[in-house]
Amino acid sequence: MASKLIGIDVGTSRAKTVLIDGSGDVISTATCSHPTYMPDSFRREQNAEDWWHGTVANIRQMLSESSVPPGEVAGISLSGQGCACQPVSRDGEPLGKAIIWTDERAHAEQRRVREIFGGDLGGVTGNDIYDQPEPRMMWLREHEPARYSDTDCFMTTVSYLILKLTGKRAANHSDWGFHLSFDRKRLDWNEEFVGAVGLSTDKFPPLAAPTTIIGGVSEWAAAQTGLKAGTPVVAGGQDSTVSALAVGALFPGQSVYMRGTTDLISICTDRADYAPGLYTTCAVLPGLFMNYDMSEVIAAGGSITWLAQRLYHRTGTEVYKEIDRLSEGTPPGASGVIFLPYLLISTNPDPAMQRKGGLYGLSISSADGDLCRAVMEGSAFALREAIERMASAGINPTELRATGGPTQSDIWNRITVDVTGLPMILPVARAGAAYGAALLAGLGVGIYPLDDNYATLKRVIKLSGSVEPDMQRHAAYEAVYAAFCRLAHATRGLQSPG
Repeated sequence: MASKLIGIDVGTSRAKTVLIDGSGDVISTATCSHPTYMPDSFRREQNAEDWWHGTVANIRQMLSESSVPPGEVAGISLSGQGCACQPVSRDGEPLGKAIIWTDERAHAEQRRVREIFGGDLGGVTGNDIYDQPEPRMMWLREHEPARYSDTDCFMTTVSYLILKLTGKRAANHSDWGFHLSFDRKRLDWNEEFVGAVGLSTDKFPPLAAPTTIIGGVSEWAAAQTGLKAGTPVVAGGQDSTVSALAVGALFPGQSVYMRGTTDLISICTDRADYAPGLYTTCAVLPGLFMNYDMSEVIAAGGSITWLAQRLYHRTGTEVYKEIDRLSEGTPPGASGVIFLPYLLISTNPDPAMQRKGGLYGLSISSADGDLCRAVMEGSAFALREAIERMASAGINPTELRATGGPTQSDIWNRITVDVTGLPMILPVARAGAAYGAALLAGLGVGIYPLDDNYATLKRVIKLSGSVEPDMQRHAAYEAVYAAFCRLAHATRGLQSPG
């Protein structure tokens, strides 16, 4: 009987794939990077076929290295970067490049949405505007009307990969639950919003619960990937919600800390209501939702990649190990260097309140190790600020159930727990969202029951223990954290000329 499961996660910078057995043990993993195209200072685009080619290469590599027969794969599910906007034609071909979540071209359309709804926006949509794709759809309608007219369906990363695997269109509640056009309480499209901004639900895929089997791997996709035709494909979810499975955050009140290109902390809840100042979507588990602090986008892994490229003009495992070594050799406080980790999109609509990245406190004696540690500390300080904002809304995480590739850095983990004062719980399988997607496939095909209060799932998810904060170092960080907050506040709205 088939009992192996495949999880696919296509994030902002790479496609990650994991093959597990029914006990949750990892058999094989594979990773493939893809580029982001930046034609100007506002646009951020990716080639959707890069997502697919990376996924194909990963699956073929795993099947080859593991010697697992394709017929033993019981199911596949997916996870992906949220809020990508890929127009496709009636025959399923991509119309131009995908506009991803870090794209900033649609500021005017965001303002237009706010003008239409005013203070009622949160009540109508259940979210404020952050990085959702609807303003970018409006931008396409205004600036590229031919492409908009030719669009048969707008797709996210997950929706596009499901189309490639099965030939079917699908939008799952978790992935599309971030969108302004989705009604979380009704689990349906928000016709009030869609009609008011002049979009059409006819250009959206059919909706499905994350655990729904959308269809089987097509003959064409089987020939591409080496999978068996007919293998069930489960609807999947947005990467942060799928990561909750990987770390065992299955019930209200449990927190998930996702460190990838960006840092993100979220809390599981059983309430779908609008939460001012927070971002809310459907979790992948029935009846569960997730609250996020999205006041700032914290470039965590993205900042380390930037630093590696600047210092060494390359990236890779050995470079990151060197950054860890240099950080370890520098004392807490990074010799007075403070880093603001705001290298990506700003979610604040007011230019006077937007933050940008920066290094402060440099001197002639500043060393590489100071820069490396400052970047790690900067993301930890920004995370603590996010935790404090959530606390002011009455949400108080007591732990960081962590996932994502950068959590493999022991020094960065220690810095994070010392700065926040919260313990970090790490899963044995650090494949993050890809591992969570494999678990989701198991839920969809029935290997893990949905009706046993997740007892089977809890046995399967293996945790490696926790990293505990050193409260003396936590106290020592207070002055540095206060300086970080003053700097972040003082530089709001300060932009370079041009």
